[in-house]
Amino acid sequence: TSNSAPGDGGDGVASSITGSSVIRAGGGGGSGDQRDAPVSSSGGAGGGGDGSSSNNGESGTVNTGGGGGSGAFLNDSSIGDGGAGGSGVVIIKYAARRSLTIGAGLTSSTTTIGDYKVTTFTAGSDDITFS
Repeated sequence: TSNSAPGDGGDGVASSITGSSVIRAGGGGGSGDQRDAPVSSSGGAGGGGDGSSSNNGESGTVNTGGGGGSGAFLNDSSIGDGGAGGSGVVIIKYAARRSLTIGAGLTSSTTTIGDYKVTTFTAGSDDITFS
């Protein structure tokens, strides 16, 4: 058996579209062979889930698109599941003088920042229309 050190998840990308810097899409952390000594690694900045040293990996953070962490390899017949990836987010920024009609099938929020509106969609499927 070998117990190599697993890699940490990569850091995501920072964006200031909402008016403050937020990191999203961090990578999930890895996990090594647990038969000798428990090892795991951290998820990347931006919602990446941690790898597990004992069971299932941690899921990525909701609305960040972060990757799920790796499950542990416990023995030849027991392997932990990887964590689910975090749900994504869609963010649009547009002139505040414009109106946006949002379909009922979408979950969203809108804020005004100076001369712009920022609408964040976190779930659903439907149409949007600018006017």
